[in-house]
Amino acid sequence: MLFNYVRDLIYNPSHASLDLDRLPENFKTFGKGLLYLGECLMEAMAMAKSLSKGDLNCKTPSRGNEIAAPLKALHATLKHLTWQTQQVAKGDYKQRVSFMGEFADSFNEMIEQLDQRRDALLQEIAGNIRKSEALAQNNSLLEAITANITQWIVVVDRESNEWLYANRDTGDVLGDIDSEPQLREWISENLEEVEDILGQYVVDLELPKRNGIQYFSAAIHPLQWYDHAAVAFVFTDVSSAKRRLHKLENVAYYDPLTKAFNRHYGMETLTEWLGQGNSFVICFVDMDNLKYVNDKFGHAEGDKYITLVVGILRHFSPDAIICRLGGDEFMLLAENCSAQDADERLEELRDRLLTYNDEPDCAYNHSMSYGTVEVLGDNTMSASELLGIADEKMYKYKRAHKMQRQVTVPELTASVAHMQPPS
Repeated sequence: MLFNYVRDLIYNPSHASLDLDRLPENFKTFGKGLLYLGECLMEAMAMAKSLSKGDLNCKTPSRGNEIAAPLKALHATLKHLTWQTQQVAKGDYKQRVSFMGEFADSFNEMIEQLDQRRDALLQEIAGNIRKSEALAQNNSLLEAITANITQWIVVVDRESNEWLYANRDTGDVLGDIDSEPQLREWISENLEEVEDILGQYVVDLELPKRNGIQYFSAAIHPLQWYDHAAVAFVFTDVSSAKRRLHKLENVAYYDPLTKAFNRHYGMETLTEWLGQGNSFVICFVDMDNLKYVNDKFGHAEGDKYITLVVGILRHFSPDAIICRLGGDEFMLLAENCSAQDADERLEELRDRLLTYNDEPDCAYNHSMSYGTVEVLGDNTMSASELLGIADEKMYKYKRAHKMQRQVTVPELTASVAHMQPPS
């Protein structure tokens, strides 16, 4: 009875049961211990399953469950890393990760680069603003010096909204004349706020255009223009700086090793597509043997293996979004594709990867497993639920092809061979 209970704990935990009343008296204490062990294992397995689906709000095992202690530590680490990532998304570039090895190095380097480049851009913009602030308010001097400066100066009457002076034509500055009504409306709105503000102040302005958005830094100066109570708007086109800043922010969406999208971008895109009711396919791909390669040949070889797999996955389709979720896990999102088509394509790519095993200098098996889920427009499942289904299909596929991977641990095999359930 005790042996059957232990066997069920390993191979069929949901049906594992032990009736203490049926045990001899001198075995009941040992039976109680095994029941407690079973409870600890079930708690650990439940938590591990939740973590594998990305559920960080899962129930944690009881305090006395030492078997689940590493999982609880991992849970705390992931929660803290999630909080740090949220802080970075809010612009806090002082966050640093001091654990998780190469990921920490890449994460910290990315944050340092973002911080440095943001400071450089801010200094550049601040320099342009200081130039605007240095413009003299003397009318005659203003007319003399504004003909050849890059800023666009518009002087407007406070009462009538009449444009009293402009050093450049509107069409030359905006390029898109359709933006002029929006600009005039923006100036009119800001004229109403000048009464409550003393001296100069600076605001940002975005004007939508047919080919994008034009960004301005606008310094606003109350002044007396001849016999008019007026306001001078000094516009500095900062579109190039803004675009550079946006480009730097996009760096945070890519995995530094593979140049594929990272988990943050992938989950953001998946959530967006679900919110829009798009029809698409989710492919969950897991590399085989990566831990073995890292342990046996070093992480440099493991990185080559990862890069090779990503290069092959890029052939899935030109429009597919490839995201690296973790060390050896990837997610592909592809619209206008069925689950059957995705399975066929992934099988072709897997076969392409297997050809590397035939090379003379191949030292380990190259392989990958996958699971796909087709999402239709009327889908009601959450992102985590869909990923969980894809993950389960992937593991089913992995188990079906496990004989293609020969990673043997003799001691473990010998110790549990006699516990295998009968065929």
